[in-house]
Amino acid sequence: MKKLTLKTKEGCWRLLIIFLALIVLFSCAARLVSSDAGKIKVSRVTFDSRGATVTADLFYPAGTTDEDKLPAVLVGHGAGVTRGIMKGIAEEIARRGYVVLNVDAYGYGMSEMPVNDDSGQDKDNFDSKLTPGGMLDALNFVRTLEFVDQTRIGMAGHSAGSRRTASAAMIDCGYLTLNDLLINVLYDDFGQEFTEEEIKMNADELAKDRLNDDQLSHYMDIKEETELWYNTRMKALCLIGSSAEKISLIQTVLVGGHEVQRNCQVNFGIVTGYWDFNYIEYPEWETTTEAWHTGSESVERETWYIIDDVNATSEKVGLINEASILTNDDFREAVDNRATRIACYHYESHSKNFFSAQTASDIVSYFEQTLGYNGGELGDSSATPLASDNIVFFWREAFNFAATLSMICFLFPLTALILKTNWFAGCQGSVKPLPAGSISKKRYWLFNGVTVILTFAAMYYVNSLFAPGLPTSAGLPLFSSWWLTVIFLAIMAVCSVILVLVYWRLDKATIGTTALENLNIKLKIRSILKSILLSIILLMAAYGTLMLVEYMFGEDFRLWMMVFTEMKAELWALVWKFALMMFPSFLLIGAATNYTVRTDIPEWLDTLIAVVVNSLGVWLLCLVNYISYAGSNALFSNFTSSYGFIIFVPLTVYVTRKMYKVTNNIWIAAALNALLLSWSICSCTGYNTSLFPEQTWVGNFFNI
Repeated sequence: MKKLTLKTKEGCWRLLIIFLALIVLFSCAARLVSSDAGKIKVSRVTFDSRGATVTADLFYPAGTTDEDKLPAVLVGHGAGVTRGIMKGIAEEIARRGYVVLNVDAYGYGMSEMPVNDDSGQDKDNFDSKLTPGGMLDALNFVRTLEFVDQTRIGMAGHSAGSRRTASAAMIDCGYLTLNDLLINVLYDDFGQEFTEEEIKMNADELAKDRLNDDQLSHYMDIKEETELWYNTRMKALCLIGSSAEKISLIQTVLVGGHEVQRNCQVNFGIVTGYWDFNYIEYPEWETTTEAWHTGSESVERETWYIIDDVNATSEKVGLINEASILTNDDFREAVDNRATRIACYHYESHSKNFFSAQTASDIVSYFEQTLGYNGGELGDSSATPLASDNIVFFWREAFNFAATLSMICFLFPLTALILKTNWFAGCQGSVKPLPAGSISKKRYWLFNGVTVILTFAAMYYVNSLFAPGLPTSAGLPLFSSWWLTVIFLAIMAVCSVILVLVYWRLDKATIGTTALENLNIKLKIRSILKSILLSIILLMAAYGTLMLVEYMFGEDFRLWMMVFTEMKAELWALVWKFALMMFPSFLLIGAATNYTVRTDIPEWLDTLIAVVVNSLGVWLLCLVNYISYAGSNALFSNFTSSYGFIIFVPLTVYVTRKMYKVTNNIWIAAALNALLLSWSICSCTGYNTSLFPEQTWVGNFFNI
């Protein structure tokens, strides 16, 4: 172990190599899961959208040729996040043999915002609730892939992504059945008049009865074109964490000159949580029962419905994992006619939807029936189907997180090496031993308990804030959930000042000195500036490791909602803004965290205690939440936008403690935490929908 030490250059180099190797190893393991051990090809694709670039990840079975005709599913993320958040769901669908396109919406992640979106709205009047936001463009891109079966394309979208996918479906599919379209052909092109009862009849039979031979031949030509168009419309839509408020509405349309009520011509299902912004009410909505033709009866959850708009009736087929198009001809015909509906609910929150085995299971079950595929054509003896509960993406998340931890650990030997250079040597602080017995264990654990309570309270307050309602501006145009992090840090910074003052006063009274000088807050200005420069170098090194694993394996650093990933060049300007906002808080938090360092226990144990104590309040709040909704079906605290705190808090505390032990000053850790967290926020938080930026020469210069 003496060879693996931060005290020597040789030890630092050995540790650097080890952690770099671990980053590569864990990222390689993540890629093995993501690609299903090489069975799935995963690649980055970009396509043009009226002068803007849309970025997506494309999944398809290895060995696919243009002669293959595979079903496809497009995946859309929600507001305030990017495509990586939906990677697990995309992977699980792809493991069943589908072509999958996981898309960054307009203005999110690596995608640009065009002047006019794919529904025709201009950027200045852009409404994310009423536009596909790039999903229609993505659908048309998928239609260009030779190996995609044009008659079996679906979409899945979470939260705001469900709105984008639903908007795409409404535009792409419309509200007229195939028979409605043919009745209108007879009405518009051949001048046929119909009664309200006649428009319910089969259009082909009416054509045979009413048209002469030449007219009938012409009608059949039009019918062929109409069928081709109809059958190549989006076939299935899965709305995740959604109220389905727009697409659920039954619409008035004209058929044969008569006003009739019709649903959107797409199979659609809902998979959501009981604590998804009160979306639980959906099955009881009057608009739902009207569209599903259930009369006064609420829609039964987990149950397939066949709807009949012509006769305003519906039929229950069976539960999601029981009904099959292989054994029920009516069900199969309804799927082909785009007339099925289903709503599934689970005991989970909004942000749990895309990190849930149950939700992923229901999604793959939904597409198995609506697109008729699972490891091959349903019913084909050569198919190799996967059970719906065979969900493995959590393993990839675990390997990604292990790579993340390795990346963080990589920075400490790098710091130690840099501090051994003459130029940065002044950043190394000094520590004076305190008098023996200066640390009261009783006081130590008392203040640790106070820290847990304060963290719990701060987290509870932050969870009470509704992120979309927080302020936003053109200078900081990201989705306003970033405020939650800044507010939490500010609260903990104030608490830290109070704790340090109490520490200082008690130490003055009991031992006549304090540990304040050991924090080396009063460094020379030159040393402070060098410390900040060192933190910037460390950030660049961390991003360099990301580029390495991105290039080699197409992976990044993440776990659930804590993400370090690639970002557009323009976003680096935002990183500095966010870092400046958070730096003072991290400096004050670092002072409180490192004021008491125990030397009477092993260093690793001291660090572990610091991490656990400062994170326990967040973890306990999450645990109370879980117990609360598991026992009483009620949330104690809303965690919709703050699950990332479960991970970022212990990570930043670890950096705070460990970096202090390496450098003996709190400046480097504070700056590094501010930069790392700013990188995370800017790389995985989408823009506010009212503040999408224009394309810039910077992005164009770097061909992004």
